[in-house]
Amino acid sequence: MPRAASAAPPHQRSVTRVRHAAGPHVERPRPPVNTTSLSDSVLLRYERDGFVVTRNLLAPDSVAQLRNECEGEVNMRRLDSLRHRVRVLCPGVDANEITTEAEARAALQKNASDPLGFLQFFNLHRSNETVARVALGQELAAVAAQLLGVRRVRVYQDSLFLKEPGFAETNWHSDLRMAPFDTNQLVTAWIPLRPVRGARSANGSKSPPDSGLMFASGSHRDFALPFWHDMDGRDLSDRGYVMKDCGPMEMGDVSWHHGWVLHCAAPQPLGTPPRLALSVAFFADGARVLPRRSDPSVRADLLHDEDVESYAAWLPQLVAAKDGAVARHRLLPVVWPQEASEAGGFPLRS
Repeated sequence: MPRAASAAPPHQRSVTRVRHAAGPHVERPRPPVNTTSLSDSVLLRYERDGFVVTRNLLAPDSVAQLRNECEGEVNMRRLDSLRHRVRVLCPGVDANEITTEAEARAALQKNASDPLGFLQFFNLHRSNETVARVALGQELAAVAAQLLGVRRVRVYQDSLFLKEPGFAETNWHSDLRMAPFDTNQLVTAWIPLRPVRGARSANGSKSPPDSGLMFASGSHRDFALPFWHDMDGRDLSDRGYVMKDCGPMEMGDVSWHHGWVLHCAAPQPLGTPPRLALSVAFFADGARVLPRRSDPSVRADLLHDEDVESYAAWLPQLVAAKDGAVARHRLLPVVWPQEASEAGGFPLRS
């Protein structure tokens, strides 16, 4: 990552070094001195709420460069992203037959089961050097390892989310619901590529709320909800969750949320600039893919293919070798610890 010039003050981190209690315990991985260490209070907040925010984790100049690259990727890939939303939101419409953005938007307007809430662009790190440098870099990997409490971490995917002014809300969901893994050990970093005012405007503010993420605090520990209830369209008001957000976020701030925590995003207000955010999902090395074919206890009614474009290049290969295989593949690179990182293989060379 770019570093500040020697004449400038060092890049400041907003979290403190890990403290370990005396006595028997499972020691969390200790990051090297040039990466961020999380305090016990941050780790406890993550366990309780299912999300935290790390302020000033990335250098603002690096995020500005990342934004420029991502805007270029949006311009090149917008039609593919619209086809993805057609496939997900428009049952009965063959997205492969759509050849223009205008056709895609017309199909969504006529046939969509839900209003368009975002456009999503998968795995830019496989082809874009700047995205790979951030998504697979040590700044994020070190934090992911501490939040997961493991010594070896892989990247599942990156996803760029675009919310244009007038786009609808992003519905309540949890990331592991869309991932093909049989695990609890997944955490997502969410990087806004412009300042975000927050999901709720400050008291007295005349500006509309921005489409930051809103979290149902503690929902990642609510085992009874998905066990007993159908989550599609489920009203969460009777669960007693405290709804929280990260407040305003600046360039360089990164929020982190557990793979099972429920979260959503507000509509993007008219009169605001488009909101771009890059998410990067990390999981513990050793996790297995969900054994969809061989395990009769897997609930077929809960299987989800919304993000199939993300894992289509590697999942069939693993499943063909063994249903429920350990999720190890060159497209799921190890990024932690530093000495084992496979980030140097990205972006992929043709």
